[in-house]
Amino acid sequence: MRTTLVLPATAALLSLAACTDHTASTITGPRASSEAALAAAANPNSNSGSNSGFGIHPNGFGQHSHASWKAHEGLPDSKGNADMALYFQKMTTTATFAAGVARVTGLEGQPLSALVGLSWEHRTDGWCGAGAPRWDVIVSDQSGDRGVIFLGCAAAVHTPGSAANWIRDSYPAGTPIASLPATGFTSDFNPSDPLTISELLIVFDEGTDIPGNPGFVFLDNITVNGHVFTGPADNGSN
Repeated sequence: MRTTLVLPATAALLSLAACTDHTASTITGPRASSEAALAAAANPNSNSGSNSGFGIHPNGFGQHSHASWKAHEGLPDSKGNADMALYFQKMTTTATFAAGVARVTGLEGQPLSALVGLSWEHRTDGWCGAGAPRWDVIVSDQSGDRGVIFLGCAAAVHTPGSAANWIRDSYPAGTPIASLPATGFTSDFNPSDPLTISELLIVFDEGTDIPGNPGFVFLDNITVNGHVFTGPADNGSN
């Protein structure tokens, strides 16, 4: 009888080795169950996948690591004058099981081909590495087994941002997102199946042991299929 390993997405993703200059990396195996439980507990929005409108839900777990909206750190907002930016922090080593994470809801259950564009602007005093910040597109095959398409900041298309000291990082970078290879969390995953979107995450899990990494980044104008997040007030609108 076939059995399926159910692993929280964040726990599985944090077992990825930091890639050098690729958009997809290799899964080295699931973490211990205690670490997986910690990751699941640290993400209470994991079941909040309403498709009535896009939403972004910052969180995080582990030592000196989190994500949250910060006022007066970003570019002009679509509503109000708080100039919000989404702050990600990991002020510890890369090997420490910790991350700032933001979950984007609104695409769950749709075919992978529905995801046609991802971008953000990062402030240049923060980190844009091979593995963080990154988009993790979690996909499911027809049997419900899951895999990930890994889109690191450094491999994105970089263009000038909306203001000085901001850079726009965009995908696709030459190849449609739906055509990029997905790597399974287990060997049961079938990347040849028609894939559906299970989760969409932004993950910051590279630490200050990497030369030049200050341990943080500010993101703004986070864009998913044309929907732009300038602050938390943009949740739920289309």
